[in-house]
This record gives sequence, C-alpha cells and structure tokens, in this order.
Amino acid sequence: MEILTYKKFGNGKKNIIFLHELMGDSSNYEACINYFDKEIFSCFMVDLRGYGNSKSILGKYNLEESISDIINLASFLQLKKYILVAHSMSTMIAQHIASKDVRVNKLILITPISYLGLKSTTKAKENLLLQMKKNSGKIEEIVEQSSQRYNNSWKKYRINLAYNCSLLEARVSYMNMYLNINFNLNNDNKLKIDIPIKIITGKYDFPVFSKSEVSKCFEIFNDVEIIECQEAGHYPMIECPIFFASKIEFWSI
Repeated sequence: MEILTYKKFGNGKKNIIFLHELMGDSSNYEACINYFDKEIFSCFMVDLRGYGNSKSILGKYNLEESISDIINLASFLQLKKYILVAHSMSTMIAQHIASKDVRVNKLILITPISYLGLKSTTKAKENLLLQMKKNSGKIEEIVEQSSQRYNNSWKKYRINLAYNCSLLEARVSYMNMYLNINFNLNNDNKLKIDIPIKIITGKYDFPVFSKSEVSKCFEIFNDVEIIECQEAGHYPMIECPIFFASKIEFWSI
C-alpha cells in the first residue's frame, strides 16, 4: 500500500488534513501554516499522487484512487478523528471521503466544486483537456485570467508552480476526473454527508466559483455555511493567509 507524502505542522490533539488543487501542491498552504496554533492543531499538508513530494507515487489519478489514498493515510497516521480541508479540484474528492469515512467530523472547502464535478458542454470539456495535454499555453491563460489584480511576479510564480509541481499525466487525469463525471444535481443518488460543511469563496474568483454558484451546488446538504473572502480570488490561503488560518481555526475549535 502506497502512503502519500505529507508535511506535518504542530502537535495538537485536533487533526487537520489539507488537500490541494490542480495547479498547485501542498506548498499552497505554506503562506498560512505558521498562523495555526501548533499546540492545538496537528496539520498534515498532503501531496496527491503525481504531485509535489508524491510525484514518484504513480497511479491512475482518479476519484476512487484518491479517496482510498486519503483514507489509508488517515489510518497510517492513526487518526481517530480529523477535519478535512480541501481546495478547488480536491473538494470533489473530499466530499466523497466525508461520505465514506466516519472519522471526518468536519468538511472545510475552499473555492469548491460539486461532488459531481464541473458542469460544462462536451465540446468545452474536450477542448480544455486537449489544451492541457499539449502542455503549452492553457496554464498561462488560466493564470492570466485569474490574476488581473496582481503583478507579473505573482503570475510567473503561479505558472512555474503549475508546470513543475506535478506530472503532466496527473494534471490531465485529475482534470478529466472532475470534467467527466455526469453532472446532475437532480439524480437519485445524492451524496450523503451528515457533518458540518464550511465553505470559503473568493470575491475575485472565476464566476463558476462565486458564492452564488457554489450555493446552488451545496443547497442539497443540510448543514452548510458559506463565507466570501473579500480580498481574494482563487487562493484565499495565499492571498489572505491570516484571515484564512483564523477562519479555519474558528471553525475547527
């Protein structure tokens, strides 16, 4: 059994597992991690297969594998209870984990997507996957569109990280994961999550991640709280690290 790599911060009794997005890795949380109380929390910042320090752990890079990897990691760490924090792409994975692992006692989702992936047309999905497979230009376009308020140093940092933090096969496969699960919030197989779900969106994020759109995707769950970070786009943990850590702490204590 492969165990994903992780970085641990703190030695507290409250355990938090952090999952990253498509175009970053666990280093996305480095800007905020020092603002967590290390005597209260034990924070585990995880790299998914094909990402960061888990680049050498090869696999299928799909939903079922990712769910199993995180549940196995929690068992390896001997966690009796844990809070699961996930960002963007991995929020889909996290919702499925929460429906299966009774040890998850709270779900905190950052700029999330539905557990059924992203809604889009077949043509748009195929075009996006094709451009990502070419590994040239699409990442720059996404960063440029999401970084209108920021300088070129930020844009270069995000572009370099997106290309270098993961294997191309992993990026494309995880994108395929959330683009090609049948998106239908009216189906009869709604995911059952009986724990509190806390959500942070960013005021300057893409429209699909806006508070209003996210609210529609999560209205099927009973215990949901959504707040909008007023000074962030898609990366509240980097753009507003003190706010981010403070909110996570408040929700976790």
